[in-house]
Amino acid sequence: MKHILQPTRREAMLTGASAFGALALSAASVRAAIGKIEKPRLRFGLTLDAASFMSVYVAQAKTWAEAGLEIETSTFRGDAECSQALAGDSVDLVLQSPYGAINMVKAEVPAIGFYAGFHQADFWFLSQPDVKTWADLKGKTAGVSTIGSLTDSLTRYLLVKNGLQPEKDVKILQVGPTSSAMQGLKAGRLGMAILSPPFKWAAADAGFNVLATQAKDISPAWPKHIFIGQRKFLDQNPNTVMAFLRGHVAAIRLARADKDFTVKTLTEKLKYSASDAGRAYDEIMPGLDERGGFPDAETMKLFWDLEIRAGDVTEPWPASRILDDRFIKTFADWAP
Repeated sequence: MKHILQPTRREAMLTGASAFGALALSAASVRAAIGKIEKPRLRFGLTLDAASFMSVYVAQAKTWAEAGLEIETSTFRGDAECSQALAGDSVDLVLQSPYGAINMVKAEVPAIGFYAGFHQADFWFLSQPDVKTWADLKGKTAGVSTIGSLTDSLTRYLLVKNGLQPEKDVKILQVGPTSSAMQGLKAGRLGMAILSPPFKWAAADAGFNVLATQAKDISPAWPKHIFIGQRKFLDQNPNTVMAFLRGHVAAIRLARADKDFTVKTLTEKLKYSASDAGRAYDEIMPGLDERGGFPDAETMKLFWDLEIRAGDVTEPWPASRILDDRFIKTFADWAP
């Protein structure tokens, strides 16, 4: 099958109207591979803007159009808003955390994940310069985005792992987005905060202590994001979903092959410096699994252990409860 991201020498030289023809040929190759797209115009939702959505930004910039799709993207303020939009049919598909997927299942929303190939473990735990060990954190505060969030669960896990009792030894404080956590550190209101790119690098460069990292001290991979759709939509629009995934996998391959283009896309989308965008690329790229499954069994066991500790579930769930793997199983049929 011809790869839609590798044009011939002649196609690469086309401009103007001829370039439009090259794009049409690419769309024709998609139809030949997966059949007629039932809904070429999609409404897509993101929980927020973050570097870990890098492949989505590349797909928006290039490869979803090449897969025959016109996608209108809405960015929300977290999982809750994103889930509400999907449940209310304001969007067709969303990309959010597995925690959002779990909450939708518990709320009996007829939605399920269909691709989970985002395995980044990119949080760092930054502390005040005088907090050099976990024991030094006793009597101080730890900042998380929201109580009950992933940042909260990971923070509590490491506190317990290092002999500290959350709320008794270390107060957990809800501080909002990473930018606010960074300000809390600078102002001295927080003894420690969990930060994502690029703020974690800025904090380390400013002299705050890297007390731990998610990748080294919890797990080198994590189920970070998952594409989700209503079950009815997935059943009625299988070719559309395959085209959507085809464009996303093509974006992963383009990002892997062309770092400069991807870094430029990140700088334009997130207003990162070129240096921070390059660091983000190097950190995110290895965690993209184009085949769309969950991380390894050991990682998923820890994931469910943390969910049980948080009180979100009482026992580990089978993957099928939040991930419909029909498209993952047919990867060879729709992948570019």
